[in-house]
Amino acid sequence: MSILMYKQRFRPPNYKKTPKCNYAHIRYIATRPGASKNEGMRHGLFGKLYPGNLVEFETWQEIAREVRELSYKKVNIFRSVISFTPQTAAELSLKDHKAWEDYIEKHIAILAQKNGISLKNLSWVCAHHNEVSHPHIHVVFWDKNQKTMKNFVKPEVADSIRIQLIKETFADKIADYCKAKENSKSALKETTDQLVKDFDDYMKSIYPKEYKYLKELVGKIDEDDLAAIPLDGVLNGINLSPLSVRLFQLKDIMPKKGRLYYQLLPKEVKEAIDELIADLKQSVPYIKDLIDEYAEIKSKLAMLYDTDPENINKHKDKAVDEMDKLIANKVLGVVKTILNKERELSNVEFTEARKIYYTEQMVYEILIMLEQNTSDLNMDYDDAEKAMSTELSKRAKKELYLNNRDKSMEK
Repeated sequence: MSILMYKQRFRPPNYKKTPKCNYAHIRYIATRPGASKNEGMRHGLFGKLYPGNLVEFETWQEIAREVRELSYKKVNIFRSVISFTPQTAAELSLKDHKAWEDYIEKHIAILAQKNGISLKNLSWVCAHHNEVSHPHIHVVFWDKNQKTMKNFVKPEVADSIRIQLIKETFADKIADYCKAKENSKSALKETTDQLVKDFDDYMKSIYPKEYKYLKELVGKIDEDDLAAIPLDGVLNGINLSPLSVRLFQLKDIMPKKGRLYYQLLPKEVKEAIDELIADLKQSVPYIKDLIDEYAEIKSKLAMLYDTDPENINKHKDKAVDEMDKLIANKVLGVVKTILNKERELSNVEFTEARKIYYTEQMVYEILIMLEQNTSDLNMDYDDAEKAMSTELSKRAKKELYLNNRDKSMEK
């Protein structure tokens, strides 16, 4: 099955949020569930900032900072993704981290050439996501000597990249296709765009369902924000039924009057919410991982101003409490939605499938919130660390501390 999908886009360089979004995108592709990690590391980012050997970067933050600074300078940061069906990836022996590194290193010149970037000026970073339904690789690339900001790239560019990738990736299969179609020998000497299109159309006609499914998936995995987390990747293999039971038990003990706000709830309801949050952390490991990462960064940020090492755990515990409260109010938001549905439809009975759906949405919203808060805090820490390494006055450092403290209280 020879199906290859390619998608390319960029955030407009003159948009105010572009630097922040590009920073978040690097974090997303490097660390999200399903990202194939570099050996001995907690992220999977690799690539080349300069011509030479491929590098597995020590931290994703160093690349995110670089991309953010370039974004402030109005450099176009291109985001792209190459995706295959599982069968095609297996045929191509794309079954481990090294194989994906070799594949993109072999074909990265296509992306550069079609976008008018000289190889000597090309910088690129990648992360392979080993999704069961559509293994794919994210490629972020830019021209480090770009002189003029681009506001638009013709859609034909992405299509020409896809065609050229098919030419080079499936050369043997295209040759077999030509022979099967009894094409002239001259057709085998040069693989034209039209020949690739005929071959691609032929494969689509054989596997229409697989092609349609892959096309829909690729359309979802490169959004501007962190809402791009696919549920099938995060929740794959997780049994949501016990969480669903707890969620609807919580709904049944909610006060009939008053605001559904955690601090205002009766003690027994708070305890039920706390138990559900504990179950969420245990059942969905990525939730706990994000909370731990947030707490780690929060303590590092606090320790820029607090030199007593004994206070590290205090800062971590405080950060965990912050996240737990935010999760609690996300849970209450879902409960409120369910209660409103009950009021709209009297005597409504929720099927098991519907209960699972509400539970999925709750987990989804919690993950997005945690991702966004962790990404924002990462940027706050980077800014603070950079500022503290310069010759700031005591007053300036105090203002920086108060500013970061206020941001934390708002979350």
